[in-house]
Amino acid sequence: MELKRILAKDLRRATEKAVKLYGEDVLVISNAKVNGQHEVIVAVDLGAEPAHEDSPWLKANRRADDEDGALFQTALRESVREQKELSGDIEDDVTYDTVVRQRANAHAAASQPDRRAADHRDYIRGREIVDLVRDELAAIRKEFKLAQRVVAWQAETPAHGAVKPLVAALAEASIPVSLRTLLVDHVSEIDDLAQAKQSLHAHLSKSMGEHWAKLPQRGIHAITGPAGAGKTMMVARLARTAAERKGPESVAVISYADQRAGAWSQIQMLCAQAGVDCLRANDADTLKILLGELGNRHLVLIDTPGVEVFNRMNQLRACSAEIAFHLVLPADAAGTTVRKYLVDAPNPWSSLMASRLDEATQPWALIQVLCEKTVPLSAASHSPLATDGCSVLTANELVTLAIRGLAIEMPLVADELVDHHGNAVADPTVMTAAQALVARIEKTAHAS
Repeated sequence: MELKRILAKDLRRATEKAVKLYGEDVLVISNAKVNGQHEVIVAVDLGAEPAHEDSPWLKANRRADDEDGALFQTALRESVREQKELSGDIEDDVTYDTVVRQRANAHAAASQPDRRAADHRDYIRGREIVDLVRDELAAIRKEFKLAQRVVAWQAETPAHGAVKPLVAALAEASIPVSLRTLLVDHVSEIDDLAQAKQSLHAHLSKSMGEHWAKLPQRGIHAITGPAGAGKTMMVARLARTAAERKGPESVAVISYADQRAGAWSQIQMLCAQAGVDCLRANDADTLKILLGELGNRHLVLIDTPGVEVFNRMNQLRACSAEIAFHLVLPADAAGTTVRKYLVDAPNPWSSLMASRLDEATQPWALIQVLCEKTVPLSAASHSPLATDGCSVLTANELVTLAIRGLAIEMPLVADELVDHHGNAVADPTVMTAAQALVARIEKTAHAS
């Protein structure tokens, strides 16, 4: 005896299949449900073969060459068809193949426009990345040439000994060479480190100026910026802040032409947490209709994709002339990115919003451009959680963040030669780093 396993939709079909395959005297050992189907284990004689194994089709089509691949594939399909006929799953193999083929063709036809749109989006995004890398390499070459010229000039005008740690920290930080040169020249004559840091802070804050804009509370506002800048999170923060002040029924969010995988689900979830309505517009005509229907809302926020930013802005302007455009940039964005969206933008921005202030420690590229170009500052995000809302962005905050991120390393000198500010005091004795370290260890040992 040997055991055979039979699968069918239910116990009745499995039993009928066992009887058809091995005769009415087949012995059923057990039955159970497996992965949604019914499994029957039967015991048969060793010489017993399924009845369909020698089907009329095989007798009519059997040839001498059993290794013929085409005949094997055809026989396999016929065997599967007969098995499904016995189990009652299908009635006709031709009908089954036709249905499967029709479904596959319908799915391919339906997904073809989506694939074309995804391919176009990937192409545009890839081209933007290539252009960004090319511009960044050109900027690096320019910075390198400028740095070579500045080194000789800085060697001729050494800084005061007290501010050398600050000068060294400025040299190590990712500061554009032109801005670094001006900052070093500004603090080189100061003889106190704390005073130099305060002077540097005041100088940068004054150069940037206090140009600010109110957080979006009324009207139609489009939040734009490069991919990965945090636009969707900023929209959610602004929506939550406005909902807490005006009520969630007065705020609406529109996701415009964002075809990224998971983008619609993400903004739906964020808007649900804020309690505001969220709608979707894949083209300009749909957006125009939605803006007409949402005319009674106090605030409408439009989340835009991170590709073809300026083209999307032109599409939005064609829908409504009342839309205000706000730029979102990471606080530590690269210089080429900052200049592309702030300096080379075809139209002025209503405000600049900074994201990832909790992660950024080197916002020097943003500071340099803001010293050269007047841009109103509005919102800032300090946390990765959308529930924390957003705060008002100021030039003083950016400068404080930048100076705090400087890795200022104090020189290793004996404690007796350091004042309460951490600066070395004038002393005729020159002490090496090794001597200072030994003196500090000995003093600690005596104190213990």
